[in-house]
Amino acid sequence: MANWPALSPIEQQEKLAEITQEILPTLPQGWVRLVVRVKMIGMHSEADTGVKMPDGTVRGWSFTPEAWRKFQQLRKGMYAEGLGSFVQFEYVLDPPGRYSITYNRDEDPKFDEAPSADDFATEHDWFPRSEEQMPDWFRTGLANA
Repeated sequence: MANWPALSPIEQQEKLAEITQEILPTLPQGWVRLVVRVKMIGMHSEADTGVKMPDGTVRGWSFTPEAWRKFQQLRKGMYAEGLGSFVQFEYVLDPPGRYSITYNRDEDPKFDEAPSADDFATEHDWFPRSEEQMPDWFRTGLANA
């Protein structure tokens, strides 16, 4: 059973504001947009990130350890009993610090490299889902554990 401290919607927004303040100093001069797409199950995670520049080129970007830690705190704080937590998100940041984020709790995140059965078991230990709230793709991954 998960025992994560729940974050209220206001606390979730505060955590996102903290994340944004952590990220802003890491962006290159003149950046136009940062897009961060993350998929995760248990200990398995995949990130696709890019910083758009004024000339239209896209540069790579990497999480600071603190930004990653805060995203994990957000994930834990958004756990809902029986429903689990999000397994994917897309965070978009525009100057001077406007952000948006979308979450995916139920749809198959379509990993580039499949998570292991142990990752599904870990996910279910960390963020338990009730049988009726378990998507087929998750149930299949968990059955192999």
